[in-house]
Amino acid sequence: MKMKQITILVTVIAALTITLASCDDRPIQVAELPVAAQAYIQENYPDSKVMIAKKDCELFSTTYEVKLDNGLELNFDSDGLLYDVDD
Repeated sequence: MKMKQITILVTVIAALTITLASCDDRPIQVAELPVAAQAYIQENYPDSKVMIAKKDCELFSTTYEVKLDNGLELNFDSDGLLYDVDD
């Protein structure tokens, strides 16, 4: 490999590492959830309060975890579509 290619490769790897590390299971504001997830919560749990919302970035996907004050845990995909409910 040429030095320029090695530099580019190292830069890309470093950028991916920083991006993934900064997003790994971190608390977020409800407003940072995808719009579809916010709408789902409002429509289906209008009387519940979001206790915590988290964003979890993996290499090829992002998911969101929301815990409500009624004990439910909602899991959304990167588009804000519900894929799991735990009670």
